[in-house]
Amino acid sequence: MSARIRKVLARVGIVLLAIVVLLGVLLFTPVLDPDMSAKPAPLSSYAESKAAIDTVLAQERQLPLLDRGGSIADLTGAKTPVALVIFHGYTNTPDGFRLVAKAYQEQGYNVWVPRMPHHGLADKMTDDFSKLTAEELRAYADAAIDIASGLGEKVWVMGLSGGGALATWAAAERSEVARTILISPLLNPGGYPAWEVPPMARALRLSPVDVYNWWAPEKGADNVAGMIYPRYSLKGIAAFLGVRLWLDRKPAGVVKGTVLLIRNAGDASIDANFNEQLVRRITPANQVEIYQIPASAHLGHDYVAPDPEFGTDAQVAEGYQQLSKALGIPMPDPLKTR
Repeated sequence: MSARIRKVLARVGIVLLAIVVLLGVLLFTPVLDPDMSAKPAPLSSYAESKAAIDTVLAQERQLPLLDRGGSIADLTGAKTPVALVIFHGYTNTPDGFRLVAKAYQEQGYNVWVPRMPHHGLADKMTDDFSKLTAEELRAYADAAIDIASGLGEKVWVMGLSGGGALATWAAAERSEVARTILISPLLNPGGYPAWEVPPMARALRLSPVDVYNWWAPEKGADNVAGMIYPRYSLKGIAAFLGVRLWLDRKPAGVVKGTVLLIRNAGDASIDANFNEQLVRRITPANQVEIYQIPASAHLGHDYVAPDPEFGTDAQVAEGYQQLSKALGIPMPDPLKTR
């Protein structure tokens, strides 16, 4: 082998090594992770918050949304001791929480269920989920808590799945949050070791292309009834996992309020053990409550949505019985509200 060839091969080796090192830095360190620091601008009065909600609802009326795809405001007409913000799940809508919101409103809470960015669109095959970013979700969560600050003397936050990730962020980042209710938060997908998720999330975030998968592959595009979206974007998933990357770096005991984590033994899509470990790390021990739904309840991931598309009537009824026990308030019979 000539000296010239050896030099070329050496240079190629250096370039390849540099590429490997660069990929390692990008995927296994937080150098390009999104900044998820809260940017609070809390409103102080009920009138201010009601005006902000009216603005949101007016803007939504100009969008091509599903008939029940927009934000929900169940208000009492005056500032209440507690205002509740509910973050719905990924590829879902606020409508899934309509009965939960009404139940809390009837208990004297002001309730705000804001529509996530790129959600609620009438086009069930939308590609808008590809546009979702962690920074956008941070701004959305900040705005929701800002509004709730004028609706109640205290702010509670509830979230399911992707919305649960945002609720966890709110507990850690917003001092206004006195209580957080987490329903199977999307912090580590089921079946993935915890160490795999950060580089996977970073790779998806940096990827110039996106991939869509079916929630129900056996149904495919036929699974478009009701309020659900049949597909999910991997870049959209990465946006929520960007919240997890931020939480990984938060110090122990950072959460000031109390946290109720609702685990569901029948839900394999979420790593419930990881969720509990993370919650217990960032929340003082005497401020954490765990409610376990047994596998015998046969509930899937989204047992909150009251429509039959999310399971059998028996599962829907069981889901609301479990919610009532976990939350400690009466829940309406979902089968009688259709």
